[in-house]
Amino acid sequence: MHRPGSSRLANRLLTGFWIVVGSAGPAIAVQTPETLSVNATEAAATASLDACQRYATQFYQQADAENFGSLRLLEEDLDEAKYEDKVGTQFVSTVLSGSGVWLDKTGAPSDVRFTCLLESSARAIFVEIAEDGRRDPVASCWDAFEPAGWGQMSQCLQDALKREEAALAKLLLEAAKQAGQSMDKLSARKTLQKSTDFWVSYRDAECDRRQALSAGRNHPDIGEFTCRIHATAQRISDLQSDD
Repeated sequence: MHRPGSSRLANRLLTGFWIVVGSAGPAIAVQTPETLSVNATEAAATASLDACQRYATQFYQQADAENFGSLRLLEEDLDEAKYEDKVGTQFVSTVLSGSGVWLDKTGAPSDVRFTCLLESSARAIFVEIAEDGRRDPVASCWDAFEPAGWGQMSQCLQDALKREEAALAKLLLEAAKQAGQSMDKLSARKTLQKSTDFWVSYRDAECDRRQALSAGRNHPDIGEFTCRIHATAQRISDLQSDD
């Protein structure tokens, strides 16, 4: 994931701005004693988030075109701090930070943290994105869920399961190569295959058990896909921990 740190503004920020912000003490809280002020503040925060969203999307479409799919900045974990000063010659009115969801070209989701500098509520001038871990593919599908959109939800989960299974297959190939470099190649390959077979049996049996408990409920396929996605994701995590 590329960062916009190569720009002159970013260089100034990385060498000076973070020290200034870090030493400035607690962020200045926006005072909203009346309901009208609260509404105005919320509207300004939404406008600022939209400006950061547009800036970040445009930047990564150019800077990371091979990998970038989409980026969605979230309102739930938003922090807005008034700055009202210059960084070098550039005026910065607000620092907006929070969380988001990054999708790569394959649709695989990752949680990210972002920091966005704004000249005004309508104009972002710098955005930095930092990966914050692999996002639960099921949660990503629910993020996009709309009422009565069960068909799309099912398709989203099917696609997510295919991506998880493809990622697992890739890891198993790598594990097989590692087994071939072991001092006891035969044993390493045999135990890998045995482990894989046992895991497949366990996954199928456990998901069947959960499916039986939800028999008669609406949209049982949602539960089945969810179980298989989570089981496959855990298997991926287990294999990655071997490195």
